[in-house]
Amino acid sequence: MRFLILFLVTPFIFYSQTPQEFGKEIVKTLASPEFYGRGYVNDGSKIAADFVVKKFKEYGVKPYGNDYKQPFNITVNTFPTVVEMTIDGKVLETGKDFVVSPISGSCKGEYIPFWIDSTNFPKVIDDLKSMRMNGTTAFIMDKKGITNKDTLALFNELKYYLSTLGPVVTIEEEKFTWSVGHQEAPNAIVAVLRKYISKSIKKLTFKIENKLEENYELANVIGVIEGKCKKKNIVISSHYDHLGMMGQQTYFPGANDNGSGTAMFLYLAKYYSTHKPKYNIVFMSFAAEEAGILGSKYYTENPIFPLEDIKFLVNLDLAGTGEEGITVVNATLHKKEFKKLGKLNLKNNYLEKVKLRGPAANSDHYFFTKKGVPAFFIYTNGGIKAYHDVYDKSETLPLTEFNDYSKLLIAFIKKL
Repeated sequence: MRFLILFLVTPFIFYSQTPQEFGKEIVKTLASPEFYGRGYVNDGSKIAADFVVKKFKEYGVKPYGNDYKQPFNITVNTFPTVVEMTIDGKVLETGKDFVVSPISGSCKGEYIPFWIDSTNFPKVIDDLKSMRMNGTTAFIMDKKGITNKDTLALFNELKYYLSTLGPVVTIEEEKFTWSVGHQEAPNAIVAVLRKYISKSIKKLTFKIENKLEENYELANVIGVIEGKCKKKNIVISSHYDHLGMMGQQTYFPGANDNGSGTAMFLYLAKYYSTHKPKYNIVFMSFAAEEAGILGSKYYTENPIFPLEDIKFLVNLDLAGTGEEGITVVNATLHKKEFKKLGKLNLKNNYLEKVKLRGPAANSDHYFFTKKGVPAFFIYTNGGIKAYHDVYDKSETLPLTEFNDYSKLLIAFIKKL
């Protein structure tokens, strides 16, 4: 009898999985090199979209309409081959020691530095005609010491103009925060950590290739789990994309942003596939959030069902920590729902704190809010600070409060 009990119990123990374990598995996959940073080099974003579709099918989430995918096109600047830089022969590490600007153009060759800082700006503008004759000048721009706001604005505007004359190097104090560009400058624009830059340097070497992709096709991924009452829809959203690659050697994993939100999104999809909800739950996984929340913008302009049929939208982004609780964007717009969320958390002691925040254009809820759809964007607080950099890895993302956060979300959705 004892062996029979062990036989029956052991498989349950082996195959049971906590929300946190589920989340870690999904994040590890999405942030792996095989997804190329879920951007536009090597079709990383398309690989991620296919992964979400695969999981929808696995969990029994049906397409809303004829297809899971809602395609659309964007223009995006990419760096698909090589991004290299040296200073006086020292090779800088891409993504850690320097980054290209999202709008950087291509550049190959050796250049002599020309400094633009508080000692010669804006006088340098008068010298640009003579620089045009040179062709071997790299402009190093140091804004340290420039405090006047108007002068600083002019300094930043000068960056693009100087790229018509040669490569441009800006100096950063600590770490980089990268993003996605939609245009290309005439020449390379890079940012370098200050510790690698001094006025004694003699030569800068660049090998940078960009490619402006026009009409690059992406897709929002949309599925539904039908509820008992089909007149209204609750929408759970997240974005599956990230920043992609900087050359073929450096990628941005995007574990917290937004592998974690996608993991919570998929956990809820799996949960509701075996726990029939009251209302239809529509799962919207958006593309191109990092490119300017373009996927959700496209959806609100081309909805597959009336936006008025959305009872509430819960957008999940940056779900990987939570030691200091969560923040709710749009809490001041929807006080009744925020009060419900806070009461549920207090009653069950799920998270340390539920903080309120007003409206903000910082994730995929934004264009829904502009269209009058009631929506929250919820993100976790505390823990690691990696953001839009090469350090946002699955290995260092704890998903500390993933279990309790999932319980709070499920309880809140039930109250809706």
